[in-house]
This record gives sequence, structure tokens and C-alpha cells, in this order.
Amino acid sequence: MRLGGGARLGLAVLALVAALALFGPAASPWRVDALDWQHLAVPPGLEAGHWLGTDRLGRDLWVRTLAGVRVSLAIALLATLVSLVLGVGYGAIAGYAGGRTDALMMRAVDVLYSLPYVFFVILLTVVLGRAPTTVFLAIGAVGWLTMARVVRGETRRLRSREFVEAAVAAGVPPGVVLARHVVPNLLGPVLVYATLTVPSLIVLESFLSFLGLGVAEPAASLGNLLAQGAQEMETAPWMLVVPGAFLVAIVLALGALGEGLRDALDPHDA
Repeated sequence: MRLGGGARLGLAVLALVAALALFGPAASPWRVDALDWQHLAVPPGLEAGHWLGTDRLGRDLWVRTLAGVRVSLAIALLATLVSLVLGVGYGAIAGYAGGRTDALMMRAVDVLYSLPYVFFVILLTVVLGRAPTTVFLAIGAVGWLTMARVVRGETRRLRSREFVEAAVAAGVPPGVVLARHVVPNLLGPVLVYATLTVPSLIVLESFLSFLGLGVAEPAASLGNLLAQGAQEMETAPWMLVVPGAFLVAIVLALGALGEGLRDALDPHDA
């Protein structure tokens, strides 16, 4: 598999951001929740070691942004993993079974789609509190629905292929046919879709935290950092620009990687 230049650049950006998020806060003398009362809302520079500035409480913006990237990426990746496990299994069974079973299973997906998502998040927040686990559960609970639809369509297409029909004619049990012949041939489109799903989930987590439904203080996520920055946009614009730049870079890099994977795995679509 050969990736294009844009995909390789996106992969390099993601590797750099991930390395910074993992090791950057530990290498800094400032902790995520450390308060520097002598340097409140300091703009980017070399003053007191806060080279990307501080917020209104004197907390180092570089460390908090990297910690926020770590939280947002972890939530998005875990939710994507849930969507892969649930969506691939559910969609493959529905698409392979066909008929009434397929219709009933997909009607259940339609019902879940119709539920008000923000109300569901508010309910989880009330029950479990504002924490990364709550946001992960909220996103993962609905993130698999689209994956199930994608996999179901691909499975219906594969069901009529010669190698699947030959396995059925040989008396191979349906579960073995799915595990050995159908699901492995879904890895290409599933991998591409998963790569394109991660940036949308990062934006969704940021949106929920921006609304006050996600990760709560003093923990940091890209969403609550953007919410704080929006409140200080006129007097301390760097508080919005720094986390916003990281969010844009991650989303663009993941999008470029997903497009590159799609072209590499499906050359007819290029």
C-alpha cells in the first residue's frame, strides 16, 4: 500500500502531535493545574517559561493544551474502537442475514438515530457527572450506528461474491463464513471510514465540552479550552488560538490520512 504525499504529511503531523501530547507535559516544569499568580493571562513569549502564554488563573497554556489534546484524542480513539466492534459485528450480521432479520435490525438503528442526542448526553451527565468517561460513553453509544450501516451495505455486496457462495455451498456455518470470508474483506473500507470518523468525533467532543456538557475543570480538553478562550477572545486571543490551532491541525491531518488510505485501498475511487 502506497500513500500519497498528503497522507504521509498527515501521518507525520499526527505522530508529532501524539508525541507532544504524551511526553510534552512531563517534560515541562509546569503541571496542568499549577497556578502562577505572578503571571496571569501572560501572552506568548519567554516570560517565566510560559512560551505559549497563560490563562486567567496563571496556568501554562502549552501544558494544558497538550493535556487537552491527550484527553480529546483518547476519547475519540476509544469511541472509534467501540464503533468498530459494535458497528462491524452488527452490520455484518444484518447484511449477511438479509430479509426480515436485516429489516428489524436496521429499523432498530433508525430508532436510535431518531433519539435527541444532546438530551441523551445531558441525561448521562446528570447520572454519571461531567468526566471523560461520560463523554466517551455518550459518543460511543451512537458512534457505531453509521459504521453499522456502512458495513451492512458492504456485507450485502460481498454476500453475492463467488468465494462466499462457494463457502456456503460447501456447508460452512454462517458464523465461520462471516469470520473468515466476509469480515476480513471489510477491513479496507472499515479502516478508511474509521480514519475519517476520528476527526468528527474529536470535533464532537470539543463541541460537547464547549457547551459545558463534556470534560469539567480542572481537567483539560480541547473543548473546554476553546470555551475558555472564546470568553477571553478580545483581551487574550492566544487562549483561543493555541488550542484552536491544535484542533485544526489534528482534524486536517486525519482527513488527509483518511483520503490517502481511501485512494490506496480503493484505486478505482482515485
